[in-house]
Amino acid sequence: MGIRSFDGKRYYYYAHLRKDHPYAKDMCEGKIVKAGDVIGYLGMTGYSNKENVNNINVPHLHFGMQLIFDESQKEGINQIWIDVYQIINFLKKNKSEVYKAYTDTKDYERVYNIIDPRTTNGE
Repeated sequence: MGIRSFDGKRYYYYAHLRKDHPYAKDMCEGKIVKAGDVIGYLGMTGYSNKENVNNINVPHLHFGMQLIFDESQKEGINQIWIDVYQIINFLKKNKSEVYKAYTDTKDYERVYNIIDPRTTNGE
């Protein structure tokens, strides 16, 4: 799963999500997400030398961020790794409480809506 920034300069990707139902119920390609939105679920998927065996038994998340300085890098294999510690701390300060909205799929949704700073009334 990946999320591209509006300016196209950053690509955030998430791996090892939950098997068979990795994404939030309403997640789809092209959807705009806000800080605090539930986008996916931790899983135990991964790679292994044996087919269909991942040898991972702890839920975890592999998170990465690609910096894109020009269009030729957008789909390229070269990646610039950065320390995302400060970004994680920023996101932590802007998170929203979530609740289990759908017991059948175990999907979560945010409790509070984040106010969009680009609008005067938050709508």
